[in-house]
Amino acid sequence: MKYGFYSGCSYGSAAGYSESVDAVSRALGIELVEISDWNCCGATAFFSVNEFKALALAARNFALAQAHGLKEIVTICNACYTTFRKANQILTDNPKKLSRINAVLAQEGLSIEGSIAVRHYLDVLYNDLPADVWARKRPNNLKDYTVAGYYGCQLTRPWGDIDVPEHPMILERFIERLGFNFVEHSATTLCCGAFHAVSYAKECRPLISRIIREVHLKGADMVAAVCPLCQFNLDAGQQMFGLHPVPVPFFTQLAGIALGMKPADLGLKKLLVPLRGV
Repeated sequence: MKYGFYSGCSYGSAAGYSESVDAVSRALGIELVEISDWNCCGATAFFSVNEFKALALAARNFALAQAHGLKEIVTICNACYTTFRKANQILTDNPKKLSRINAVLAQEGLSIEGSIAVRHYLDVLYNDLPADVWARKRPNNLKDYTVAGYYGCQLTRPWGDIDVPEHPMILERFIERLGFNFVEHSATTLCCGAFHAVSYAKECRPLISRIIREVHLKGADMVAAVCPLCQFNLDAGQQMFGLHPVPVPFFTQLAGIALGMKPADLGLKKLLVPLRGV
């Protein structure tokens, strides 16, 4: 199981994301080949500023992956996932734009030939592995914990090929497969504020509050995140709401727990709201 891997800018600073992805991949025999000399994807906002430059940023990563014989890119960030999906679709549907981009890439001896598959790591863990791999070393007490899934805005929208855009369930099904209970709630795809939570903290506070209060109402013991920025906003932003804090681990950290791994190997101590007892 070999995949081209695009980590993105926020991966290394996320609370245990890199540790848990590495540990889970090793345990399951997944080889993530990091794209050499990768650059920022531009995030989703750059397309509104300058589409051509945004396409060039994404396209360079595609070309680097293809130059190393990689046919698909796996990422762990919702913004990177959406940006790459958008760029890939534009370049596939517009030969003239692809030709202009290749003219720029040619300055580095690079080019894009056809499209490249873009996938999220959650998709890989859920769809490329047999369900029983999670039951082999599973701790006995996972059913004692209820997990609320949180997708954020960009994993399932606009395409919806990974799951139903407005009411996805792939994360909940994965949580159940790991051995935890899951709870459905109405905030799974609401925006957390993304990077605006830094520069517009006051305006984004109600967005984060809406999500945390909803999972509290449904009785969740923790919230599983699939995006580094979403995880940070929910983990750091909930302390001002006067509610009992809810841990926000990454889905990969829960996967590592289901595989019987030690908390230190999964970076769990980096969570601002501690995850205890599991």
